[in-house]
Order: sequence, then C-alpha cells, then structure tokens
Amino acid sequence: MKSYKKAIIKENIEISQGIYLMKLACDMKARPGQFFMFRSDSFRQDPLLSRPFGVCDEKDGELSFLYQVVGKGTEIMASLKKDAEVKLLGPLGNGFSLQKDKKIAVVGGGIGIAPLLYLVKSLEDKCDFYAGFAKDPYYMEEFEPYANKVVSTSDFYDKKFITDAINPYDYDYIYACGPNPMLKVLYEKAKDIPMEVSMEAHMACGIGACLGCTIEKSDGEFLRVCKDGPVFDSKEVFG
Repeated sequence: MKSYKKAIIKENIEISQGIYLMKLACDMKARPGQFFMFRSDSFRQDPLLSRPFGVCDEKDGELSFLYQVVGKGTEIMASLKKDAEVKLLGPLGNGFSLQKDKKIAVVGGGIGIAPLLYLVKSLEDKCDFYAGFAKDPYYMEEFEPYANKVVSTSDFYDKKFITDAINPYDYDYIYACGPNPMLKVLYEKAKDIPMEVSMEAHMACGIGACLGCTIEKSDGEFLRVCKDGPVFDSKEVFG
C-alpha cells in the first residue's frame, strides 16, 4: 500500500489572481492525468483532510501543481514558502491514454487546464489546445511550444464558452478536463468522437475506500473518481 512521502517546495508563486504554481523537489513520477494527495504540517485540525491535485508537469526530480485558492486548504498551500516540507501520496488513479497518429484536440476549462500541460507535452504529435476561462486567461504561453494552435476564450470578455470555439468533428480524438457541465456540453457536441474526460469530485482518501467521490454512470451504476478515474471514456459517464 502506498504511503505519504516527503517533498520540498522549490517554488510557490501566484501567476494570476488566485492561481498558484507550486514546484516540488521529489523522486515520484506519474502518468498524465494521475494525481497526488497533498498535505503539510499546517493541515492539523482544520483542514483535516488532504487535498487532491493532478500533475501539471513533471521533470527529472520535480513535480508541478497548478491550483486555485478556493478554501482553507488552498489558502494554507498558497502561504507555504520555498524549502518547506510537504507530504504527497501517489501517484493515484488512472491517467490519460496517449494516442498516436490522430488529429487531437485537448480542451480545458478554468483550473481544469492544470493536468493538461503534462498531457500535451507527452503526446507524440502536436495537438490543438483549447481553454476557456471565466475572465482572464492564464498559463497559455506554457502550452504554445507543444501545440499546433492555442485557442482561449473568456466568458466575461468574449461572451462565449470554449465549447463554442471548437468543432469536434475536425478531430479524431479529444481529451478534456474542466467543470462537469462543460464536459457534458462537449460530449453532446461530439458524441461520435472518441473522448477521454478527467472528472472533478471532492475527495477524502484518494484510494477508493471512503466512497466520497462517487459519480453516477450513464447506466445508473456508480464510479469512484479517485480509483476508477479520474480519467474516463466520455460515453461511460455521459452516454
């Protein structure tokens, strides 16, 4: 059974309002789409539970997490300084497949772009990358060297969603991560196109024991996002 391992913060900076990039020195590796449970000694009585984060990027001896400050746990994370020690459990879950010889679109919504950089960098062929944001886009420059094109939309400025900017039938295969309503809309537009979706859910244990992250399948059965996912065939969830 996996256990928590030590990692050291190399960098923890705000890259946009409320959006942080944390880089950690550690010897753990993951596949695109997998995640780690994160905690620090500051997580004592409140918050009690660890937090799950998909791998944004991986280099030799370094993991990166892109995260949004939305509550006490991420507020504590944002306050952590360089050289602070944290603990990671993982890698956990099932990641993305890495398709070859296909025209591929990768679609992200908001902080759902976090696990997609590592995916885009890991694909053998360059993809088209699409990302939608509530207001100001961020982190797009990191995707540009690895994509044929990068398209972003702002709900606030453009008055349209990223799902309006993509024609799914231009592609052989789609990967997506973002708010579940966005994924549902994308699936409805692309029912005939093979698509993998990384689902969001509140997690407590990260290993499938507590059943706190279950989602309902299209056939009425239930899936554990942490153990069975977080990456699923879109038809399994929405079909």
